[in-house]
Amino acid sequence: MYTALLFVHIVCAVIWVGGAVTIQLLAVLVGRSGDPAEVARLMRYFEVIGSRVFVPVATLLFIAGAAMTLQAWSFGKTWIAASVALWILSAVAGAIYLGPRAKRVGELFDAEGPTSEAGRAMMNRLFLVSRLELLSFAIVIALMVFKPGS
Repeated sequence: MYTALLFVHIVCAVIWVGGAVTIQLLAVLVGRSGDPAEVARLMRYFEVIGSRVFVPVATLLFIAGAAMTLQAWSFGKTWIAASVALWILSAVAGAIYLGPRAKRVGELFDAEGPTSEAGRAMMNRLFLVSRLELLSFAIVIALMVFKPGS
């Protein structure tokens, strides 16, 4: 059972982290394209992918990780506790900031057009927070691989 949970955990991590990296790369490419309509379209996709892909995958990742921890580890291990804390921080950032802001940016672009200065400013802040979240993903991956304190 542990191996099956590990497989689910890793696949979910690949989808979540890989998806987040891909969105960041697309944001850079779209930002350089000079086509404001592409920016608006990317923000709408970001909101949909976040709610329909990242939320369920991150939830399943956590459930599989918690089940593995109950089977073979302890939530008292530093690397597990730090990973859980960073996961919670990411979940809160996604629910409170990233998801609602992505939706709002899409609405701004719809209302004001794809050249909306307010939409672009909000989008830039959103991607900054998202890049910081990617940094936390890298830390979690390092914790999972190196398991400090074990």
